[in-house]
Amino acid sequence: MSLTPRQREIFGWLNDTGYLSTEQLASRFGVTSQTIRRDINELSVQGLARRMHGGLTLPASQHNISYLQRSTAQVERKRRIAHAAIALLEADSTIFLGYGTTVAEFARALPADLPLRVVTNNLGAVHALADKPAIETWVAGGRLRAGDYDLMGSATLDFLRKFRAHLAVCGAAGIDETGTLYEFQPEEAELSQALLSHSHARVLLADGSKFGRHAPCRVAGFDQIDHLFTDTDTVAALPALPGLCEGAGVLLHGC
Repeated sequence: MSLTPRQREIFGWLNDTGYLSTEQLASRFGVTSQTIRRDINELSVQGLARRMHGGLTLPASQHNISYLQRSTAQVERKRRIAHAAIALLEADSTIFLGYGTTVAEFARALPADLPLRVVTNNLGAVHALADKPAIETWVAGGRLRAGDYDLMGSATLDFLRKFRAHLAVCGAAGIDETGTLYEFQPEEAELSQALLSHSHARVLLADGSKFGRHAPCRVAGFDQIDHLFTDTDTVAALPALPGLCEGAGVLLHGC
């Protein structure tokens, strides 16, 4: 692997964040966007990154990176997204929380004095809710995925399907250019499908690293989502996104 020092630094930063825009990189290194695009092209040719409109993301994989890696990537964006989505909540609602680190951030952002019923398989969310007594928390059983801090399997699905939620809050491993959501494993896709189909309103939390990222298992289209919360950098980098959301009846929230 032959990379310039700047390309090596870009590669390291990308592994920390999952997505970088051309503007971010040009500003950080004090070079033109054209220069950065040459770096992006070289990283893409070597299979270390994947070009997308307005920047670059991690290459496609059959497996997600670890929960610890995900929990430290895009942290500020995830927190902004999570805090913005709190505005949808009403007291005494029943809420599904799916798996993943952005959803765990949503659980951390929940007001401790807001009476809710939360149903989840996300152990990061459970930990965040343990000291919020106004929130009644139901935890799905099942097979522990230690590296992912969640529970999965048929027992998990059976438990979640006992509930009907006012709101489902989910993430996604990848979102393609048509607005289709994907996950890395079939059981992840099946669980998200169950949450979406058993809720009155469906909320997707997704930072910029998820757009244009490939994963093999289809979850749903944008027509099965009511609200998309993402960061303003992503909205700016993906000019087709507002129209895609409008066409599918999705309310787009830039945070």
